[in-house]
Amino acid sequence: MNLLLLCEWESSEAGIKIRNAVQAILEQEGHDVQIIILNSKELKPCCACLGCWLRTPGQCLITDDGANDIAFQQINADAVILISEITYGGFSTDLKAFLDRSIQNIMPYFVKYKGEIHHPMRYKRFPTWIVVGYGNVSDAEKRTFTKLAERNALNMRPERYLAITVNDNDEFLKEAGNILKMLEVGV
Repeated sequence: MNLLLLCEWESSEAGIKIRNAVQAILEQEGHDVQIIILNSKELKPCCACLGCWLRTPGQCLITDDGANDIAFQQINADAVILISEITYGGFSTDLKAFLDRSIQNIMPYFVKYKGEIHHPMRYKRFPTWIVVGYGNVSDAEKRTFTKLAERNALNMRPERYLAITVNDNDEFLKEAGNILKMLEVGV
């Protein structure tokens, strides 16, 4: 299975340990894992021009920072795993910078989906989406992060998604089986 692991540039020691554990566990199971380290200082912020929806559908007009290539790799992966330090209940700045720029993978129109108004999918499928949030944060921040990951998944519409929050690598290792179960089902 082709897996894309998106991680933050300025990972803490806990983040690096979790990233290494995810990679080792997945490769041990025979998965092809590609790691992309996102850096919000290199990724230009979304300028909300809507060019990726209207002028160059599926492609951001900003072409000199690699975000288009990463978005293409994302949509073509079997599964995408995001590892982010929980920051005030949200994604780290590095992951948030990329997620803002990945709106090119949805359409500009609106449809009713699960009783709510959302953008329709641009492509026939979105890869399985797995989000790992980590950090020694409050339970309220963990709930907010999990809800945010769920809402992002609702927008992108993968057939399956999983969001887990952990304090550190030891806690992650206890949860790793959930990721493997998600991937065993197939894509």
